[in-house]
Amino acid sequence: MFQAQRSSAGTRWKKVLPVIFLVILFSALTVSCEEFIDSGYRFQESFSETIPLKEAGSFSIANVNGAVTITASPAMEVSINATKYARWRQSDLEKVKIDIAKGEKSVSIETIYEKKNLAVKVDYEIKVPEKMALELIRTVNGKVAVSGKFDRAELRTTNGGIDARGEFGILEAATTNGSLEVVQTKGKTSLRTTNGSIRAELDEISADLSARTTNGSISLRVSHQPEGYLSARTVNGSIRVDYPLTVEGKISKRRIEGRLGSGRGATINLETTNGSINLLKF
Repeated sequence: MFQAQRSSAGTRWKKVLPVIFLVILFSALTVSCEEFIDSGYRFQESFSETIPLKEAGSFSIANVNGAVTITASPAMEVSINATKYARWRQSDLEKVKIDIAKGEKSVSIETIYEKKNLAVKVDYEIKVPEKMALELIRTVNGKVAVSGKFDRAELRTTNGGIDARGEFGILEAATTNGSLEVVQTKGKTSLRTTNGSIRAELDEISADLSARTTNGSISLRVSHQPEGYLSARTVNGSIRVDYPLTVEGKISKRRIEGRLGSGRGATINLETTNGSINLLKF
């Protein structure tokens, strides 16, 4: 009886072991594949430089492939930390240059590719003095993120999102394929995208604000009663306004114009083609 049980158990193990082996092998291959995907850029090189300034003037950067992150700092200097990543060859890292033009109150960075179609990206993390003017922050394939207090900012990308947080005298942000997110910004604001949504969370709307997209929704969440004039239009979508609105002209599910509060204050223009528009209490 004991022999029969042992034989039966051995037979079961012989059947189960190949299955266990396949599961382990599959798991290992899955991990390897995930690691390979995550490490698509096999080679990297770091770059750093700190540039002292006499006063906070202007800063600009032109990137091609990679993200740009900028933070305002009390220090009167521009701190640049960049990482170059190459997908196929380490030697490709040398074919992308970081060119810096320095002045007493200005810094400009340009990312130069020696030839097209290089599988190289450069991610930047930069600190600049508070109240500096961000003349043009631009990349093609990558995200742009900016936070802090700035005199003004012009943010541009093509394939990537834009995230802006803080105070700007003037903020202009535009992308083609990506969403825009704005948090607690102050100052005149212009937001543009084609394929993506626009989201904003604000304490108040104290200056003119315009937001326009083609394929995406627009959502503004505001803590305090906005004072100004609202114009909201969509083609395929609905419009919702949580705050009291004195309507002027015709009103429909796809078009609203009227005065918010006293009607004296900011002009708010919201427009999309395929998506809803929401002005919500926050």
